[in-house]
Amino acid sequence: MNEGYYNTYTISDSDVSIIADDSPTNETSCKDNDCLSASDEPEFFQQVIQRQKRKKLLSPKVAATHQRDHVQEDVQTNKNNFSILVEDPELHTFIPRSEPGINTVMNNEEATEKIEPKRKKRSTKEEIEERKREEKARKDAKKRLAEEFKRLSPKECMKYITVHIDINLLNYEYSKQIISEIESTDAKYVTNSNSTVLNSITWSRHLSDTVSEDENFMLLIWEFDYVKNLITSYELLNKINYIKLYKSQLSIIIDSTADQLKKIKSKKNGKNSGPDMLNTLEQMMLSCQVSFRFVENKNDIGLAVLYLTKSIAQKPYKLNKYKEEQDGCDWYASGHTKNCITVDKNGTGLTQLWRQMLSQFPLCGLETSEAIATAYESPIALLDAYDNCSSRLEGETLLQDIPVRRGFGPLASNRRIGPELSKKIYTFFTDNTGCTTLSQE
Repeated sequence: MNEGYYNTYTISDSDVSIIADDSPTNETSCKDNDCLSASDEPEFFQQVIQRQKRKKLLSPKVAATHQRDHVQEDVQTNKNNFSILVEDPELHTFIPRSEPGINTVMNNEEATEKIEPKRKKRSTKEEIEERKREEKARKDAKKRLAEEFKRLSPKECMKYITVHIDINLLNYEYSKQIISEIESTDAKYVTNSNSTVLNSITWSRHLSDTVSEDENFMLLIWEFDYVKNLITSYELLNKINYIKLYKSQLSIIIDSTADQLKKIKSKKNGKNSGPDMLNTLEQMMLSCQVSFRFVENKNDIGLAVLYLTKSIAQKPYKLNKYKEEQDGCDWYASGHTKNCITVDKNGTGLTQLWRQMLSQFPLCGLETSEAIATAYESPIALLDAYDNCSSRLEGETLLQDIPVRRGFGPLASNRRIGPELSKKIYTFFTDNTGCTTLSQE
């Protein structure tokens, strides 16, 4: 190399060639013969060129990984070949190596399975008919259920009750009164011959237009003399047990007069001998669970049949209502008497109910219950406070110092609940014997 010249070699990532930039000090062109040719370049630069060519085979991601881990294999694939870049220990570069026979997919679009929307399968004629039948059955069941609820409602239930009157009862004067009372309602009646139990009345309910159900109840209308003969012969209990084989629930109406009732009372006082009629009937009522009543007026027999008919007609509705009330009952009991507190599903009314519960204690008025409810917002809060008491004495005196405000304005006065009421409330909520009386506390 001549004096006055220096050679600059530029290595580009995008071009494998080496650009020789000869910059003369005297602004002399590079075309002079003194410039070095490519074959005369130092061996160092030729190694750099070869290393640059190998690096072009590496992606930027693999190269960065190689700088971190120093040893790594990169897998490049195509449709027909499987290429592995292996590090050359001598040159510290990666050399591609191909292994045929392994087919992989590099295209992301090909690698991802195409998810096509499922086409709606067309229903066959049989499936369409089956769905129509199911829909019709569902509508029929819903309609039948609505019809059953309608038949059980108090306003409609009498229309679906039929009174079965034994034909032997038509021989008595009160039969016309019975039929007249039934005709005044929406109920129906039929007369038939009941050879098993004479002088009886039964009921049946129409569950649908074609289905009817017999009620498990029977009313017997007996004459006073007939009942007296059964008692005298000691056959009353046997007769009742025989009838209960057909209907388990029985009631007896005894057609009597005022004079006959007087004789019964005189026998009860011991003036006459023989079995006591009232005692026998009471024994029958307790042992056989059969109710009875004496009727002096013939018109009262018709009214008694009417009241029983209404009770039997409304029985399913009342049972369902009672069951719903019991199932929906949480920690308080609902009632239908006056001064009851209504609590909705959101809990509105619980505070008022808690105050009314406290008002049931003796000496606990409105102001006192409000003072306790202000200090302890619920029974659970009061029970937790009792549980935290270290002794019984502390629990009994827990409420005695709660102030109770009486009146309003300048005339208002304050007083304490006191130890007596505090002790009673503690006993009520903590006693588990069931034998303690609050009046003795």
